[in-house]
Amino acid sequence: MKNLVVVLLVTLSILMSCNNKSKSNEVKAVATTENITPSLELVWETDTLMTTCEAVLYDKASQTIFVSNINNNPWGKDGNGFISTLNTKGEITDLKWVEGVSGPKGLGISNGNLYVNDIDQVVEINMASKSITNRFTMEGTPQLNDITVDDKGVVYASGSGSNTIYKLENEALVAYASDTLNLKRLNGLLFQSEGMYYLDSGTQHFGMYDNASNTFKKLTEGIGHGDGIVKLENGDFITSSWKGEIYYINAKDWTKTKLLDTKEASINAADIDFIPETKTLIVPTFFHNTVRGYKVTY
Repeated sequence: MKNLVVVLLVTLSILMSCNNKSKSNEVKAVATTENITPSLELVWETDTLMTTCEAVLYDKASQTIFVSNINNNPWGKDGNGFISTLNTKGEITDLKWVEGVSGPKGLGISNGNLYVNDIDQVVEINMASKSITNRFTMEGTPQLNDITVDDKGVVYASGSGSNTIYKLENEALVAYASDTLNLKRLNGLLFQSEGMYYLDSGTQHFGMYDNASNTFKKLTEGIGHGDGIVKLENGDFITSSWKGEIYYINAKDWTKTKLLDTKEASINAADIDFIPETKTLIVPTFFHNTVRGYKVTY
């Protein structure tokens, strides 16, 4: 009987030991997943046929990357800007897909049209016919920069010179939100259901505009001359700094990790976009005259 008790105790001890190891492994696996350090790996780069690449936009429906080419002077009304198209491997498919713009910057798609910010205009391009179908002009010097589109297809544009978000409504650009006191140079925009995320390159902060309270809320700072914003499937963000930096922003506590710094090489990082299917960050390099694709690990 005593021997039987001993055997039972030993068996129970072994089973408890096995269970403890299993739980320990599960915890470690979760911890390893949570503690992955975000990183970038360059996987492709275009040739240098494009000129002053400012913004990129990935269109999943056509598997096309649109690129706005300022072609030298960012704010000059010289009419020499153009839009290029790439495939998802970074190969140029149409160098001058559309011409007839001056300093094209932010891009957005709504109802079969590509919308392009062009200094003091939002230019509407019919994607099927590759033709400019409208130009919506603002008076003054708004310095229209980034574009975002909401879930209803409404187009919004940032004014870097006016620190105002504009809304395209009834075929006219109207002021939607503004903070001329705290914003110094509004640039990147990204509409999400919870609010409008933005970058202010003047104060180098990332924030969110809340329509319900009509307030601009700072979320994190020290992110350089903010230009483009993308949101990842896990809820975190990646932002670019025009001078050549890429930041990963954790949406749980708004801490940031610098993923890339090409300032020393004089390679810019302008208005970015993201290909979710391949986890590729698309980075236009502005005066470096290329677009780069980076595999993102996060």
